[in-house]
Parts: sequence; C-alpha cells; structure tokens
Amino acid sequence: MSKANIVSQFSLNKTQVEKIDSYLSSLTIYNKHTNLIGKSTIENIWERHVLDCLQLTKHITNKKSKILDLGTGAGLPGILLSIAGFQRVLMVDSAKKKTDFVRKTIKELSLTAKIQNKRIEKPPTSQYDIIVSRALAPLTKLLTYARMYSNKNTTSLFLKGRNATGEIDIAAKVYFFEIEKIKSLSSDDGCILKINNIRNKNG
Repeated sequence: MSKANIVSQFSLNKTQVEKIDSYLSSLTIYNKHTNLIGKSTIENIWERHVLDCLQLTKHITNKKSKILDLGTGAGLPGILLSIAGFQRVLMVDSAKKKTDFVRKTIKELSLTAKIQNKRIEKPPTSQYDIIVSRALAPLTKLLTYARMYSNKNTTSLFLKGRNATGEIDIAAKVYFFEIEKIKSLSSDDGCILKINNIRNKNG
C-alpha cells in the first residue's frame, strides 16, 4: 500500500504526516549504527512499519485509553500510536540505546507518550486498558507479561506473523483466553491477535 493510501485510510492530517516523516528519517539515520529495524524494510518503510502499526488503531476506540507497548524497540508501535492521537501511551524496553532514541523522538515531536528503560518482568506499578506488542516474543511469554499489567477489562493486541496459529496452540496449553485472529492489512501471512480474559490453567 502506498504512503498516500495509508495517509487516506487512517485520515492522517498534515501535522501527523510531517511527524511520521520526521520520525522515519531519524529512525533510518539511527539505524545505521544501532539495529532498530531490518535494513531490508527501509525501502518500503511506510507499508512495513507505519501501516503495520497504525492498523492497531482500528481496534482501539478510545483515544484516552491507557496503552502499554511492551518491548517497544524503536518505538513501534508506541510512537505511531501517539502521533495518531492516543494520549496515554507508555513504552517499555530494556535496551538503553533504544529507549534513548525513543526519548529523543518524544521530545523532538512534542508527543504525550512516555518511555521507560526497564525489564518487562519487573513488578508493574500500574494496569492498562490496552497492551500492544510487535515482534517481541512467542505468545505464551507475551501472555505471561500481559497478565502482569492487566485488569479484567484489558485487551491485548499482538502483531504476529505466519507462526501465529502454532503459537496459539502452545499458549492454550498454559492459559485460558478469549481470542480473535484478525487478518493483517500489511502482510498476507500476518495477523493481529486480539486477546481478553487471560487466566492461568493452573490457577
């Protein structure tokens, strides 16, 4: 999908497009010395990264939802969700070089998002309405993390690839959960896993 089509599909205004372009420019430069995204994806960066992340916005109805981005890396999807108008985004990653880049981006683009440099496994101090993650870990581990930061109404949205069905089967041996598998807009073999009500089978 072209940049123009993505801008149209998500009703991005001029300021939002300018902020995304600025972010992608910084990301491309920073990526030369710190591995943030695959070099092969840069040529098609709007479809591979912007579309992939922004498709989550179709499944988050409240712009004031408290959103947690687990293992954000370069700020994907958290930075793009913040640019899209979601006001309460917290990104977490354990790699300081990555969180330094995200912190700099937040400041430069005057975003309301926040970033924390910490391990996800550390006990949380808050719970979230929406938990998102992209290319972080197998589903079983994601569910373990998500449970730590969830309440009974939390929805998790995980961007997954061709191995999603196998990961669901493995996770179902450990957890009960409600799941909807949504076809990806950015990849023929990708999907969004929309998950609610995660419970450990062992109590």
